[in-house]
Amino acid sequence: MKKSISVFLLLIIAEVAMAQEGEKQPKFRFGLKVAPSVAWLGPDKTKFNDIGVENGGAKVKFGYGLITEFILAKNYSFLTGVEVNYAGGAINYKDTHSVYYKLNDSTALYLKSREYKQQYITIPLALKLKTNEIGYMTYFGQIGVDASFKIKGRANDEGTLYSADSTGAWTVMGIEHSENEVDIMKQVQLFRIALNVGVGVEWNIAGNTSLLFAVNYNNGFTNYFYNKTKDENKLKDNTGEKVEEKASSNYVALTVGVLF
Repeated sequence: MKKSISVFLLLIIAEVAMAQEGEKQPKFRFGLKVAPSVAWLGPDKTKFNDIGVENGGAKVKFGYGLITEFILAKNYSFLTGVEVNYAGGAINYKDTHSVYYKLNDSTALYLKSREYKQQYITIPLALKLKTNEIGYMTYFGQIGVDASFKIKGRANDEGTLYSADSTGAWTVMGIEHSENEVDIMKQVQLFRIALNVGVGVEWNIAGNTSLLFAVNYNNGFTNYFYNKTKDENKLKDNTGEKVEEKASSNYVALTVGVLF
């Protein structure tokens, strides 16, 4: 898939290089955007130490940022900028007595579900292909990648409390318990690379000023989790081994913005 995308991008760049300059237009545009989204995690069920897991459902997230657009030819441009994105999702554990982390030396929380809440600084890199203006509307498609840097990592946990017996083994207490805003900064990958494709429309309202509406699908290439972490609160299975976690981070966003 990555090779196909690379070939596609190279073909577009080659076509842009040969394109004739059309009517006079600005070489650079900038703008602002907001992007409410629906995000989820896609767990790899062959990982997680063979413990049964499933997608815990989609979560509403948000993003905002600066758009910069470099005009390459009449119908082609290069998009970048800087954004703040919130991503994540939830994972459910089918066996609620199989994954835990310590709350202290004598108490552990065995998870039923964990909701992940991450914040990123993102640099988008994309090619934008657009139609000629039809009335006051210009329609476009875009394809590219997002390079993101993690700046915050938290989780909300639901589970059952266990206590340590005289041998150090965990014994169920049978008390339902939740933990909010758990620091999992070290358990999530520092970098996130994702495919970003979208379609949208620009509505020209005056001169070079346009309102922007788009729908984007963002599919993470990299593993969401960092399994080499030395965080003592990394999830463990019943043998005391750290759980090998793997999942993709994805979302669909509705982008609303203004370009100048």
